[in-house]
Formats: sequence, C-alpha cells, structure tokens
Amino acid sequence: MNDTTTPQKGRTLPPLWKLAPSVITYAVSAVIAIAAVVDIVSAIREEAWIGLVGVLLVVAGTIVGRWQPYGGLVLVATGPLVTALGDREPTAVWSMACFAALLFTLHGMRALVAGGTLAAANFAAVGLHAGTVDVSVDASASIAAFAALAAAAAGSAVRDNWRYRSEVEQRMRVAETTRIASVERGIAQERLRIARDLHDSVGHQIAVVNMRLGVAEVHLETDPSAVRDDLHSARDAVQSVLTEVQEILRILRVGDRGEQLEPTPGHELIRGMIDSYRTAGMNVEAQVDDFEKAVSPRVSVAAYRIVQESLTNAQRHGSGAVSVKVEQSGDGTVTVEVANLYTARTDAPGRIGNGLVGMRERAASVGGRLEIHADPPLFRTTAVLPARGKVEL
Repeated sequence: MNDTTTPQKGRTLPPLWKLAPSVITYAVSAVIAIAAVVDIVSAIREEAWIGLVGVLLVVAGTIVGRWQPYGGLVLVATGPLVTALGDREPTAVWSMACFAALLFTLHGMRALVAGGTLAAANFAAVGLHAGTVDVSVDASASIAAFAALAAAAAGSAVRDNWRYRSEVEQRMRVAETTRIASVERGIAQERLRIARDLHDSVGHQIAVVNMRLGVAEVHLETDPSAVRDDLHSARDAVQSVLTEVQEILRILRVGDRGEQLEPTPGHELIRGMIDSYRTAGMNVEAQVDDFEKAVSPRVSVAAYRIVQESLTNAQRHGSGAVSVKVEQSGDGTVTVEVANLYTARTDAPGRIGNGLVGMRERAASVGGRLEIHADPPLFRTTAVLPARGKVEL
C-alpha cells in the first residue's frame, strides 16, 4: 500500500489498488464502445435493423446501469435475445453483455444476480440462433453463459478486494491516531506529575522565605548586624521561587514543545533509592560515582528520575538482576545506564510505554538524550545529560 510521488511537483498519488475500479471501468467501457461501433457498422452494411436494435439496447443498458442498475441489467439482457430473434449472429452482443456484467458487479450489484441474469440471456440467445443447447452438438450457448458468469465473478472479486483494502487502510489510520493520542496522553500525564513535584518545591522555598523574614524581624530588635544576612538568604530563596514558578508555567503550556520539564530530588539520593529497591527484594548491581564536577539542579533531578523510572520498569517487566551505572565524564557530562533481562510478554519493555516517554521527556528537558536498546532478552536504557543542562530564562 505504498504511495507513489511525483518528484517534479512533490504531489502524492493514491496507491494503484485505489485506482483499479476507475481504470477497469474506463477500460471496459472503451471495449464496449469499440465493439458497439464495429457491430453497428456491420449491421448497417447488412441492413440488419433488428440486430442494430440489440447493440443499442446493450449500450443503453450499460449507460443507464450507472444510475439504475437493475433497469440497465434488463436492457442489456434483452439485447442478445433481440439480436437472435432478428436471425443475426449474436456473438458480438453477448460478448458486450459479458463486459457489462463485469461493470454491474464492480459497481455493487451482486454477482449472482448480474451473472445469472446475463448468463441466462446469453444461453437463450445463442441457443436460439444455433438451434440447440446440447453441448455435444454445439457448446456455444454454454460458453456464452459461462463467460457472463466469469465476468461477473471477476468484477465482484475486484470490488471486494478494493473494499477489503479500504477497510484495512481505515483501521491502520484509526490505530495510528489511537497510538499518537496514547503517547500525547502519556506526555501530558508526565507533565502534570512534574508540575506537582515543582509545586512541592515552591512550597518549600516559600516556607524558607517566610522563616528568614521572621528571623530578620527578630534580629531587627536584638542584632541589627545579622539582618543583612537574613535578608540575603531570603532574597536567594525568592530567586529560587521565581525560577520554580517559571518552570511550572512552562510545563503547564501543554501545547508548547519547547518547555522545560523539571522535578525535585537530586542525584545524591540515587544510592538511597537503590537501597530501597534492594530492601524490597530486587537484585541491583550498582556503580554510582560521586560527581566531581558540579551539575545543574535540573540535571541532578533528571538523573534521579531516570534511574527511578528504569528500576520501576525493571521491577514490573524484568527478571533477574538489574545493572545500574551512573558516572560523570571529564567534561561533566552525566551518563545513566540501566540494563536488565525482561520476559517475552505483550507488555514487555520493547513497547514504548508512558514510562519510557516520561524518561525521554526528562532527558530532553535538560538538553540530553535517551537511547533505548531492546535486544531480547536484554533491555537497556542509556541517558546522556550535559553537566549544566539547557537553561531558558
């Protein structure tokens, strides 16, 4: 079902199977028209006027059949009979009737109705002209009838194939739309969860500001020299609040693809988190380096959340030990790698679920990247995060 394109204009043409009904319709109509012209000329030369009427009936029935299928079918079926009654060879007319049967079924008429009616008309007309329907004497009548049935079956087959392919294509479009909607829903859920994390962080910073201002108020009476330090600390806390609020506003703009996505715990808690999974019974082999170079809070948070989500996926879908490696290179870049075995199930990590979508969002939010490798039975995620992250103020 691949589409073809014209490089000159970049226009997309429909697949060939979509064009098949139209192409066959035009081709068969052209054959009927040519056969009719030839037979009309022949009838005029022979002055076989009744035979001429038979040809015109088939042509008229083919045209009328586009709007009145059963009326057209009756006209076409009458054509061979009229030709035979005029004592003229009906071969051309019954051949045209066979092509008309193909058109009728191609445009929706049941093959049994179109094929049966025209097969009976052809059988009677050819038998009448030949003087017998006995196949041992002359098989022409049976051949004419069989040809009408075969043509009707061919038209029905093309129509059914076109309908089948159209249905498959429609289902594929629905499935793709559903998949995209599912991914978008997962991204939206992840953003809302991150926004809740930021909300908690903002609440904490506001509490710090309130405490510092309260201390400054007390020192104003007892120790004026300490007020400067208190106000300085409060100002730092206010700046943190402003940064967090900016992050929340960017996250809540769900339609904006350029937003920053930040939660709150940092990389220093990764070892404690791993210990909690070990306590719960998971076999975790960990190598977590101390960060010799400072990283931005955004990168610290992203590293923590990626390890957390990877361990959660391993617990749900994996089997056996889990390997966790968190290291920092000389330029400060943080690499997080988590690998585990996973079971061959329909919900195995090879599918891109909401958790993996969230991890990619985390990495992208700081200007990093997340790579997913699923080579059964091993599943591995690798995140590479820049030391300072992506800063947008």
